[in-house]
Amino acid sequence: MKVATLRSDAQTMQETARAPAQAMIEIDHVSQRFETSGRQSHLALSDISLSVEEGAFVSILGPSGCGKSTLLYIVGGFVKPTEGVAKVKGHAITGPGPDRGPVFQEFALFPWKTVLGNVMYGLLQQGVKKSEADARGRKLLEMVGLKGYEKFYPKELSGGMKQRVAIARTLAYDPAVLLMDEPFGALDAHTRTRLQNDLLDIWDRQRKTVLFVTHSVEEAVYLSDKVVVMSRSPGRIKEVIDIDLPRPRKRADLLQNARFQKHIVDIEKMIDDRPEDM
Repeated sequence: MKVATLRSDAQTMQETARAPAQAMIEIDHVSQRFETSGRQSHLALSDISLSVEEGAFVSILGPSGCGKSTLLYIVGGFVKPTEGVAKVKGHAITGPGPDRGPVFQEFALFPWKTVLGNVMYGLLQQGVKKSEADARGRKLLEMVGLKGYEKFYPKELSGGMKQRVAIARTLAYDPAVLLMDEPFGALDAHTRTRLQNDLLDIWDRQRKTVLFVTHSVEEAVYLSDKVVVMSRSPGRIKEVIDIDLPRPRKRADLLQNARFQKHIVDIEKMIDDRPEDM
């Protein structure tokens, strides 16, 4: 006869607190090799292993050509790794899917559709009723600060406004993961700052898992829970830094925060894009 051991609520709560957070993204010993036009082999990524917790905001930094975007495309299912495996929620990635929403530097909006039409497009393709897609699209446009622009066309918008539409369009089908490849890279400094703040507001409300590629150390530190620093090509993970800064974050406060400044300085020192012989 087995005797069941009674567990106190306190014990249960302690074990729950100790339990590791669930991994949303798992990258296990991934390498990526491309064949160039001259039939030469180029190793873009070498033995990348990374775990991203559910609801985390993780940025990837590194010199140009280190494979940051390639890694993002592998998670998005647009590129199949030469070696290793990438998973989302424990399932191997075999191609793009609605659980992962890409937002790239190129806005890729349909020029013949209105702002609202662009946001509704994915929902309609999924079979959502037009009235529901319309309501959800309008709510998202209000969330990203574009209420009143529903009937505008992309050519009538600024770069920052186009990127807001692109973000709303991706959020419309409610992906678990946002994959963002230099989404603010082409914008002026003021617009970039505003969109960083908007993105943090959205993330605070929805707590989606975000994998964010950027060249800006300050942007990565400001936005992220963790920053992944990669080496020069072939890209390897040099270090993963926990960003121990309070949330919600206000830029004006962080500019006076010694830890914020130290993170930036330390990471800048890690990034080395000089050639070997220098």
